Amino acid sequence: MATHTTLIRAINRPDVSYALSFVEMAADKKQRRLQNRVLLYPDIELGDYTARAVLDWIDLRFTTTRPTQWKWIQHHIQKVTGRRLHVEAARAVDEAVHREFTVRFQEPSYRLLIQAEEAVRDRWGLEKDAGIVALEVSLDFRPKVPSQEALARMYGVLVRTHLPSRDVVSNPQDRPRFAWQRGTPAVHVLALDRARPVRRDELMLDIGNDRPTPFDGTYYAGARASRFAWRTMIKLIDQQNVTTGLRKDLPEGEHRVRIEVTLQHEELRRIGLGTITDLARFRWQRLNGYYFSFFLPTFPALPFDACHPKCLAIRTWQSARSQRFLNAGVVGLNAMDEAWHRTKKATRKMTSGTNMQLPKPSRHGRGVSGTLVRYEELTRKAIQALRHIGDRMKV
Repeated sequence: MATHTTLIRAINRPDVSYALSFVEMAADKKQRRLQNRVLLYPDIELGDYTARAVLDWIDLRFTTTRPTQWKWIQHHIQKVTGRRLHVEAARAVDEAVHREFTVRFQEPSYRLLIQAEEAVRDRWGLEKDAGIVALEVSLDFRPKVPSQEALARMYGVLVRTHLPSRDVVSNPQDRPRFAWQRGTPAVHVLALDRARPVRRDELMLDIGNDRPTPFDGTYYAGARASRFAWRTMIKLIDQQNVTTGLRKDLPEGEHRVRIEVTLQHEELRRIGLGTITDLARFRWQRLNGYYFSFFLPTFPALPFDACHPKCLAIRTWQSARSQRFLNAGVVGLNAMDEAWHRTKKATRKMTSGTNMQLPKPSRHGRGVSGTLVRYEELTRKAIQALRHIGDRMKV
């Protein structure tokens, strides 16, 4: 079987790069859509990494019966919980007092959230139970033997195999992109014509302008203000405060690759998270299917010999597809395949009623997953990590 290799580079250090290979393996022949296909499997040992999932932060909204100031909400919650939390006020009664407050809790426990709710209820009353308006969940992969190469290779695997659970290509603001420092404009992984910021199939089919994500950048999928969006990064610092400039540099043994999803109010309601009670009953491993899905690409096992008239065209097309995956992962490959199907459909429509004979369109791999297969080993690791979020929140 063939091996496909790409270099994972650093944008701030052009002299640093690491090889990441994907090996061709036979796909599961039990599924009709995967018959006579091979998949690209990453040449990485997942057993060399530990996986841990955490609820990074959660925003609760308190709607009080009696008005007050945000600083008193902060004071009374701190008095009960021992934590000084960030509080934002809304729904002003006048210029000084409010009745609606959003409080952010970092890595909370159920006990902490309940204590905060009761502190506000006892002092000012609540019109309703505290509501969850946003939260962020992270999945961390830490190499057992610390090294920059191990981090870079896992980062390269995650940005190529993570499949968002919604379309992040049609809307330019959702497009996969990366940035390497605060204040710099994001670079789109797939080509984008800023003069005509709509999906253009000729750009989706062209791999010449792909910009693979460097491992020292932060990879984004989904617009920041959307219902849910993702970030992937190598985490070297913690507890960063942009306003004060303070941060905690992590020791080498705590460096890790992180993929995180931020969920807003509308999406939280969809999955049944509205109150602290909902949170305590939630099965966190469900997030795997919703937001932490990992897939591998498949390609036809080409039977053609060098003399076959279609050999060169097919091999050229599949070579472009494999390079698109190495550049832009399963998101970019899916976008390429869909653009190809739309182009063929338009061609058939244009030639309708003429003497031109075109082959019937293939229905191979046109389902939800297309020509992708689930990355089972990484999926199992993610599910196991997510399952333990609830256990830690009980402590």
